[in-house]
Amino acid sequence: MSKKAKISIGIVIGVLVALIAAFAIYVSYYAVGKKALPGTTVGEVKVSGMTAAQIQRQLEKTQTSGKATFSGKGIQQVSFTPQEIGYRVSAASTAENATARSSVFDYVSSLFTSRKLPIAHTVDPAITNALSQEISKSIKDAKPATEPSVKVNKDGTGFETVAGKDGFGADTKALLTAAEKVMNTQKDQAIEISVGAVKPLADLETAQKLAELATKNLQTKVAIKAGDKEITADQKTKISFTQIPPVSKNAKLQANEKAVNEWVEANKKAVEVKKVDGKRFVNSGGKVLKTEVEAKDGVTVSNIDKVAQEISNKFPNGIDSSPSYETKVEKATTKDKTVADGAEKLAYMAAPGEKWIDVNLSNYTVTGYEGATVTKGPVSMVPGAPATPTIQGTFAIDRKYRSKTMRGFNIDGTPYTTPNVPYAMYFSGGYALHGAPWRGSFGWGGPGGSHGCVNMPVSAAGQFYNWAPLGTVVVSHR
Repeated sequence: MSKKAKISIGIVIGVLVALIAAFAIYVSYYAVGKKALPGTTVGEVKVSGMTAAQIQRQLEKTQTSGKATFSGKGIQQVSFTPQEIGYRVSAASTAENATARSSVFDYVSSLFTSRKLPIAHTVDPAITNALSQEISKSIKDAKPATEPSVKVNKDGTGFETVAGKDGFGADTKALLTAAEKVMNTQKDQAIEISVGAVKPLADLETAQKLAELATKNLQTKVAIKAGDKEITADQKTKISFTQIPPVSKNAKLQANEKAVNEWVEANKKAVEVKKVDGKRFVNSGGKVLKTEVEAKDGVTVSNIDKVAQEISNKFPNGIDSSPSYETKVEKATTKDKTVADGAEKLAYMAAPGEKWIDVNLSNYTVTGYEGATVTKGPVSMVPGAPATPTIQGTFAIDRKYRSKTMRGFNIDGTPYTTPNVPYAMYFSGGYALHGAPWRGSFGWGGPGGSHGCVNMPVSAAGQFYNWAPLGTVVVSHR
């Protein structure tokens, strides 16, 4: 090979190496941070070399700060941002599309071709129509257009459409065109706008397609696995899960997250068990005398939010979902109460030294105990009359009055007032033990009894009042 040929080959190889190195640097620059490739524009704005985050911020800023200024016959000059006009930019998805690439060949093709992307967006017709009326408020006969809508049909099996109606006011389509121009150029715009008949922004055909999609979506299975059970949402429930957006070409079904959350919350009872702590009575030797409450471990669902979110994400996209409840166990405990020796045979299993009051409605006595030992009484008393009997059960003294005016109603409905009732100790609502200075005898029941209270001799009532603190157990029984 001649020297000249060798030199030529060397030059070619050098050029190739340089090109490869340059291409590697080029790819590295755009790959780091996943920048938009050369020739990429969003709307009319070049975004080459920008990251998705930068593009998103730029779009969001323009949506809330860019201005479209309107003027026209009979209209006072006003300015609004695209967002105020009802133009809702999907900044994140637009930015993601602008920086997407399918393969390494995109790096090569971008050097020779351009890529122009539209700005993904939706329209909120309610905002746009309201703005039309605001601009036209000084114009006679102005009225908003009514957009077509989608609602649940009469038999509750799906969705149907409601036709829109024309209005009169500022041109709504011109409003949206201005908003789009602000977004596409990312520059403020001045627009001449007219007033006249205003048609709905969406057509009935678009509404019909949305209604058909929503109805079809009701075939999507929504279920929750709860142990060996499966709870499935019925048609009515899935209708409640469906949130219909304002009708527009880019409208997408959404989930009514509140309805989904309520359904998921309501159905957790299929697996949840309320924890019950046990209670036992034992004697001084530790022997169980009585189990008052059996201990039962609790079971709670621990992933309510996760289950609801999965359903909310999948359902509006027509994807079946059947997440499972995850549970955790709450261990129950058992509390033992040591009972005073002999108290197991009494109306109340008191602890050693525990003060309690026995109200015996069979022999008409009141007795004070400390554990199983009688320390007060027994004292004769008068209980409630047959028409107004004394309540039965286990209670505790919650209020005490050395002197109390008592009021209530007789069995015939007439009111009564008894002032200065001594040593009143209330143990359940209006039921009390107290002194009864108006009585000459005690130790009997029947007609002539009290309104339900336990009437005692004043001196005995005073002794019990001074002996029994708040919280003292009162057992009323036959």
